[in-house]
Amino acid sequence: MQDSDAKHPGFFVKPSSRDPSYKSRGRLVPIALESQVSSSLKKGFVEDSENPQTSAASTGGKFSGRPVVCARCHSLRHYGKVKDPTVENLLPEFDFYHAVGKRLVSASGARSVVLLVVDAVDFDGSFPRRLAKLVTEAIDENYTNWKEGKSGNVPRVVLVITKIDLLPTSLSPTRFEHWVRQRARDGGAGVIKKVHFVSAVKDWGLKDLVEDVKELAGARGHVWTVGMQNAGKSTLLNAMGKCAGGGSEAKVIHLTEAPVPGTTLGIIRVEGVLPGNAKLFDTPGLLNPNQITTRLTRDEQKLVQITKELKPRTYRIKVC
Repeated sequence: MQDSDAKHPGFFVKPSSRDPSYKSRGRLVPIALESQVSSSLKKGFVEDSENPQTSAASTGGKFSGRPVVCARCHSLRHYGKVKDPTVENLLPEFDFYHAVGKRLVSASGARSVVLLVVDAVDFDGSFPRRLAKLVTEAIDENYTNWKEGKSGNVPRVVLVITKIDLLPTSLSPTRFEHWVRQRARDGGAGVIKKVHFVSAVKDWGLKDLVEDVKELAGARGHVWTVGMQNAGKSTLLNAMGKCAGGGSEAKVIHLTEAPVPGTTLGIIRVEGVLPGNAKLFDTPGLLNPNQITTRLTRDEQKLVQITKELKPRTYRIKVC
């Protein structure tokens, strides 16, 4: 932590010193008003019993319920860019395979469900081949141990294809699913429990996905959302939270989502989606060095980013 340069990581502001009279009898709350203070704390603010008009004016009569975010997330949410690219380069890299990979393939512990999120409009570029091979090897090894009576936690893989609203409407769903399964097997995902095609923007396929995830996770399972950078993981989880909460604002989760690769920096537990003691986690996106978009600047990425439905075109080639 440091307090010398606001542009560098770890900057904080020292709190001001307290008023020496903050423990005086005039500031104590009578016992009769303790229940009122308790109820106001549940609402998110403390009402001033001596000046209720000032308290009501300061809160606007109700609690907004907006999440408190850091300056980086605020810039990503409202402006679609990081606040300071120089500071962004100083952030430590996230070791995915050390922090998450070991938990996915562990033979002991809670049941593991892997949500493998892939972009529909860039399947090969957003498919995590190394991770898929790691999970497949763990499935084979743990299943063998389970058959021998040993501890064997077999991960369950759910392949989630996002952004299907950008695909042409003339595309055959059956042929597309067959192609997806074939490409996933070629990429190293040998055992896939379920395949879901979803659109977080138009709420397509979210209900079936949430129900299957709840069934596979059980009462105490751990669900890990993994995929390449900018594959739509955080957007998908926000949509799943809204679907699981029935559209209620009280249960809607607020993960930071932005078209900038590398938005999520660490493991985030997502509340309000799974029942019981089951846990859902969002993870930082993996970097694909062979993906062309990772080598472009932010302005260049905007030029190639697909935001509208793809339309097939037919070209006639004249052969002399």
